[in-house]
Amino acid sequence: MAATGLKSAKFNTVVARRVKVMNDEGDIVVTLGADYYGDGLVRTKSAKGKDLVKLTSATGGQVLVFNKTGEDLVAYMSSNEYGNGVVGVYNHKGEERTFKPGP
Repeated sequence: MAATGLKSAKFNTVVARRVKVMNDEGDIVVTLGADYYGDGLVRTKSAKGKDLVKLTSATGGQVLVFNKTGEDLVAYMSSNEYGNGVVGVYNHKGEERTFKPGP
């Protein structure tokens, strides 16, 4: 049971099916929970409700990064079936771009 007037508290452990964080305007901007398969999921959204980042433990872990409008996938990190890392970078048209590591 949550106390609605409480502004600050300390807990040793919090157990929940889902946790949602809102900004000062009341917009949900972070969600912690599980995906459809029961794997862990973290989603960050813009104040306008657009997906910005998704972190999931599906397929050994995934990071999906969307553009500021939440419409286009611009970066993807995961592991393949052999356990090797996979990184994809895309332009606003969804075309894969060359990824060049370095300073």
